[in-house]
Amino acid sequence: MAGWMKIPTKKIRYLLSLFALLFASQSISAAEPPSSVWRLGIPIWVGAIAASNVAGVDSFSIGTGPSDKIVSNEITLRWKQDAGYRFSESFWLSSYKQFSYTMWQLEGEKLAHDSSNNTLDFIQGFRWNFSEDSILSYADTSLGLSLIANEVIGHKELGGTLQFTEYTGVGGYFSPRWQWDFGVRHYSNNYMYRDNNGINFYRLIISYNYQNED
Repeated sequence: MAGWMKIPTKKIRYLLSLFALLFASQSISAAEPPSSVWRLGIPIWVGAIAASNVAGVDSFSIGTGPSDKIVSNEITLRWKQDAGYRFSESFWLSSYKQFSYTMWQLEGEKLAHDSSNNTLDFIQGFRWNFSEDSILSYADTSLGLSLIANEVIGHKELGGTLQFTEYTGVGGYFSPRWQWDFGVRHYSNNYMYRDNNGINFYRLIISYNYQNED
């Protein structure tokens, strides 16, 4: 299964740049000039970061998904993906450190403070592996802290800047370098604040692994 999707390494920079451009297309179209001009520079910059890997990460990911009338787009960097424990030949645990930037946007609304949100996520993740190279290979669980820019978006009152974030999902490999994930990311403050509506995003994620070879 691992070898069915071979992508030459020299094309990786172009593919990652394309993903970054597609990732930001919604926010660009939602903005008005001149905002759309400088926002175009963001995905170009992200594409350059991904292609050059100046942060020295193990993997780079882009994800997207909805929650009711809110859509979120996520850029993720992961480190230390190999640490873990092997229970048997066919079942083992690995862990990773994760940093994510996520933008939320109300569907059909212009990009503005009241219709959008930005988060920074600092996450400890664990991967429960049952295959090394199958299209379905593992289940993920992660927990971390998030800083959000806007405490209210749509009908959601999140209470305050500091939130907890949790992810549960499954995934697998198109090839050793390319993988997919699908799951649910949850944000809430565990009643640290008076308001605690919480929010769940269904998230599809595509990742590129720098340390693996096709």
